[in-house]
Amino acid sequence: MTSASDAELVAGSGSTRGSRSRSADLVWRIAIGVAFLLFWEWAGRTYGHNWTSLPSLIFARLLVWASGDLYWQIAVTGTEIVIGLALGITSGVLAGLWLGQKQNIARVLRPYITMFYSVPLIAIVPLLILWFGIGLMPKIVLITHVVFWILFFNTFSGVQQVDPDLIASMDLMGASGREKFVKLVAPASMAWVMTGLKIALPYSLVAAITGEMLAARVGIGHLVSSSADQFDMTGLFAALFIVMLVGILVSFVANALERHLLRWRGYEE
Repeated sequence: MTSASDAELVAGSGSTRGSRSRSADLVWRIAIGVAFLLFWEWAGRTYGHNWTSLPSLIFARLLVWASGDLYWQIAVTGTEIVIGLALGITSGVLAGLWLGQKQNIARVLRPYITMFYSVPLIAIVPLLILWFGIGLMPKIVLITHVVFWILFFNTFSGVQQVDPDLIASMDLMGASGREKFVKLVAPASMAWVMTGLKIALPYSLVAAITGEMLAARVGIGHLVSSSADQFDMTGLFAALFIVMLVGILVSFVANALERHLLRWRGYEE
């Protein structure tokens, strides 16, 4: 029979192995990245870099931008993403929770939902520019639009997957609609909401960059489009590198939120 101390020892051993595995993964990731950059530098200097630039030139450009208004450019894009996420998540989750419990209304609205959702992201940008100009507002609306549909469909699906027998049991116990929602529907849908949020975070970055590339005077997407317009390959790759760094940060935030909010599932990355 296993004692408590033995169980603690096994758990500690497993934790140590997991820590070593994550450390090894980090070392390999860094090694692969460094090897790729070294190969890129060598190939560019050997065969020419008119269309690929060089990592050394890109790093130098980033330093120049960092001494200027780069932080402002990133802050503008970040502001658009945060506001768009707040609006899209709130409205999408509330709409999904409400409509998921209204089967008759959902059937009536289904073709209209499909119609609005099927409009491509890029197709509504000109309309938003005509309505709101080229400031922050069209990008915020675009991000809200993208995030809303992702959270709406995931939340709606989560509500639909709630076990009808559990709902019937609560009805038999005399539970009110509010009690069923708070104690059953909302908690049961949380995993679906978190999945939608994890998907929506990187898509919010895509929407922000797309909007800024098409019409903006500031932002990371503006750095991408202005560099491309000038055939400035170093500037273009530097801007794309910033996009990738922001994307990594967004992914980290999404994983951290999932670990925290769904810790009861024993989540591990």
